[in-house]
Amino acid sequence: MGRIVMIVFGVIGGLVLAFGALGVLIAATSPGPDQADTYTGAIIFIVVGAVIAVPCTFFAYRMTREMPMPVGTSGLPMAAADLQQGYLHWFAWCQQALPGADVVSLHAATMAALAGGAAAATAEAARHDNRIGSMGTMPVRPNAAKVKMLSRIGASTIGLLEPSEPVLVSLYGVNRSPVVQLSEAAFGLIGRTIAASRSGAVFVTVTNRRVIALIAGQYGGLANRVALMEPRSSVSVKARRVLFTRTLWLKGPGRGFVRIGVPRRWQPEAAMAAEMLTASIGQVGAVGIIR
Repeated sequence: MGRIVMIVFGVIGGLVLAFGALGVLIAATSPGPDQADTYTGAIIFIVVGAVIAVPCTFFAYRMTREMPMPVGTSGLPMAAADLQQGYLHWFAWCQQALPGADVVSLHAATMAALAGGAAAATAEAARHDNRIGSMGTMPVRPNAAKVKMLSRIGASTIGLLEPSEPVLVSLYGVNRSPVVQLSEAAFGLIGRTIAASRSGAVFVTVTNRRVIALIAGQYGGLANRVALMEPRSSVSVKARRVLFTRTLWLKGPGRGFVRIGVPRRWQPEAAMAAEMLTASIGQVGAVGIIR
């Protein structure tokens, strides 16, 4: 989807540039009293067209050469659409088999089902039922838009999981890395569209062993590269709330790091992930950490 957006903007920019070049040609071959104004208008069209066409063409070209994201031991046996449909199928099964479970529990059970089938899903959901009981809170009813996003996150992450590595929590965030912000500042609306279509989303998953952060486009599709994949004990976390948005920094021992803005809908998962990474192993806290 992101590449298609880049191609469309590139074509539009090329047409604008061609229109400006035609204006220069007309001004050169038909001199008159308004020749200077014609030249000025044509040059403006050429500049605007170049500003749109050049970065869009460049990023569209880069996307065609992009290497596939590395996968783990489980591999990716199905196409992206099949993986997402498989996730939605298992999520619906878990929701029927485990009425009253919250979104986090259903997601964990769905990921277990994708990896190991119905028995694994039932065992995972039972484990999370104990977590819900220890929290003493009513589970949140799954939201359709949230489940759809979780299908992208789950389908992107399942191929990177190791055997017997259960998922604890996953969340979506808007990429706030310096590179993305620089693109937006340099190219304005075009830069924002380019950044969003290529790397505007971050999928964070915390398992019982690792933290996995993947970069994806905001407009659909699976993740296209790994930003962070480190053991939980080696990842530092910093969270800050500004108005309705929570900012989350995750940094590994090397150069890997992500900085994301967490929408309000995903802030419970962000709080749970942050406490999992800062609390001692085995502590049961306000968010019900069980590992």
